[in-house]
Amino acid sequence: MGESDSAVLRIAALHMDRYRQVIEAEVHQRLGRAEPSPYARAEIVRRFRSYCRLASAEIASARPSLDGLGGNPSAGLERAVATAVEVAREQTQSEELRKALRWLEARFCAGIRHIMRPSERDSKPARGRRRTLNAGRRVRSAIDRVSDAYLALCLDTGRLYDMNPAAESLFGAKAAQLLEHELSEFVSPASRSGYRDLEARLDAGEACGPMEMVFQRPRGDSVEVEVTIANHTIGGRRLAILLAREKLVS
Repeated sequence: MGESDSAVLRIAALHMDRYRQVIEAEVHQRLGRAEPSPYARAEIVRRFRSYCRLASAEIASARPSLDGLGGNPSAGLERAVATAVEVAREQTQSEELRKALRWLEARFCAGIRHIMRPSERDSKPARGRRRTLNAGRRVRSAIDRVSDAYLALCLDTGRLYDMNPAAESLFGAKAAQLLEHELSEFVSPASRSGYRDLEARLDAGEACGPMEMVFQRPRGDSVEVEVTIANHTIGGRRLAILLAREKLVS
């Protein structure tokens, strides 16, 4: 694969976009509980798609973007990208396209390693980064063990940013089917008025006490929950953290 093969690189970028949903669902299915988290998987695959589009236009200017993903080990991010490329390669019989996808994967993952693994001469900063990465893994592990459904909602987009296995169980769907969708899509009509009021209060930075809400699962049925909400900012991203517990019927 050479840098001058711009036509096949454009086809590769279009191919990644065309099979986006298949790729994201398969990445989550194949990685299961392995690192990185469901959100990080979806995000690094999204960024790989963006990288493919940039590379197809001008390879010299294409760079991986890892902003906000520093709490994830590079091996996990590379694993997610490699899995995404493998799924994409399965969707074509073109050896030229398969080769282009592997070439893009290699360059992207080399960029990840360059960003995440600086030289040993920076040993003290490297130790600090390792502590940060380890802390990120501990927080992720704790979130995944929480029995309540954990939902992180991006207040700027209204889209689901992260969730834990308990949230997958509550919604009866895998995270890959839910992340990057607006949470309002899964709010029952009976709760939409209250949810719009909640969105306005969260956006204004107002405190929000516990409340009851009805979620509508992707399969069509509903579940009534008790929700505790808090505002939080991570890496400059404004989030609403929702802890939801299914309401017991007396």
